[in-house]
Amino acid sequence: MYRFLLALVFLNFLGTTQTTHAQIVKDNTLPDWMTQNKALTAGFLQVPENHDQPDGRQIHIAYAVMKAKEPVEGAFPMIFFSGGPGGETLDEGLVEYLGEHPFRQGRDVILFDQRGIGLSSALPDMSFDSFEILALDADSEKELALTRKMISDYKLKCAERQVEPAYYNTQQSARDVGMLFKHLGYTKYNLFGGSYGTRLARVVQDLFPERIHASVLDSPAPLSGDFLLNRLDSYSLSLSRIFDYCANTPECNAEYPELKADYFKAIDHLEKAPLKVTLRDSIPFVINAQDGVYLIRRLLYQANSREKAPELIHAYLNGSGEVLQEVLDFEYRLTGGLNLTMLLSVEKYENFNPANTPKKIREAYRQHPLVPVELGFFDAFYQAGMDWHSGHMAMEERHFEDSDVPSLIFVNRYDPVTPPENGRLFKENLSQGTLLILDEGGHGGGNQDCKDQVIVSFMDHPQQPLDVSCLNLYKE
Repeated sequence: MYRFLLALVFLNFLGTTQTTHAQIVKDNTLPDWMTQNKALTAGFLQVPENHDQPDGRQIHIAYAVMKAKEPVEGAFPMIFFSGGPGGETLDEGLVEYLGEHPFRQGRDVILFDQRGIGLSSALPDMSFDSFEILALDADSEKELALTRKMISDYKLKCAERQVEPAYYNTQQSARDVGMLFKHLGYTKYNLFGGSYGTRLARVVQDLFPERIHASVLDSPAPLSGDFLLNRLDSYSLSLSRIFDYCANTPECNAEYPELKADYFKAIDHLEKAPLKVTLRDSIPFVINAQDGVYLIRRLLYQANSREKAPELIHAYLNGSGEVLQEVLDFEYRLTGGLNLTMLLSVEKYENFNPANTPKKIREAYRQHPLVPVELGFFDAFYQAGMDWHSGHMAMEERHFEDSDVPSLIFVNRYDPVTPPENGRLFKENLSQGTLLILDEGGHGGGNQDCKDQVIVSFMDHPQQPLDVSCLNLYKE
């Protein structure tokens, strides 16, 4: 699981640098697993909730520095940006995994929870409330009403805590990172971002280019996207490629000769007779038509999606199958590691378009025949979330600046959320950008040992040609 998170989201002593210790903010403490880990230097950094009002309300950012196992002189540290938005980084399992990772062999690794997440002044998290709505047999109209009520309740919770969700966005988070750079005191940094973390890393790259040695961007998430409409695009593209793959792969075609037709039959079947499942022996979950599309999309995040998506489609038709438990358990585990309130705060600010009325959304669906019903969760979350806060990044500002920082971009051909086109969008503004499109399934992933080898080589010598012969590259 942590290998998957790192790929998505991914999460010393050098001769010329010296780190300093942060003061722990009053009333905040680090968990025992952090304070007792001798490989970590950890603490809290105080930052303004709104950097444009530096003397206003203050929040805290939790961070940890993992010292290099065998420090290499001149090897700049790597700072990890988690995905989501809303994904925690300061997780005991992830830290344990990174403790033996090649990234840490010769350089320090810096981890931090982004503002509003985990140990960093976390927002009240609506994730499990949202999961409960998803688990109900609610049609799209009822799901929207329940989501509006949930979001209204959490607006009150934030108001009671005197938290302003509009300030929990990529631009404010990037300025937190700038303060963290100054606080830690390294000369330069390597950036590593996965999924949403690539967006945050790119804004950091734009704001503090003089502090960046190199940037690694795995599964790129642009500023110019739309939270719902781009998901219709990327899901349709990924699913169509799954259908093509199955039709052209003898083993898959022999087992599922009518996969595309079966897909439409399965969604129609769920619309007429929702499927009742029990998750983890105790949690009831009703899979209706929009949930069925949502869960197929979620399964497409996994590296084995080309093999498992046909299995899930047929499980819908047959009313049973181990893959149902697998995909629901996967969803439930991700729910526990993602602060959905933070996700909404960020995306409302920079990836929602208030011009997309319900009529325009319906028109968008008509352009995507592979999405025959509303996309579970995302459709209701988008429409109800328009009222979450008043913050709104101007449409003309939703782009990255030109950058000459050496940057390495990975994207998977079958990715259901950050398709290859996102990689091309990123590369347009990177004069020293290298785009690698992998002929792989899933969101992130691929041959992880090989990717790690390429990434370490790139961070060590970003100006030199890369040996990518171990990667399964897609040849366009």
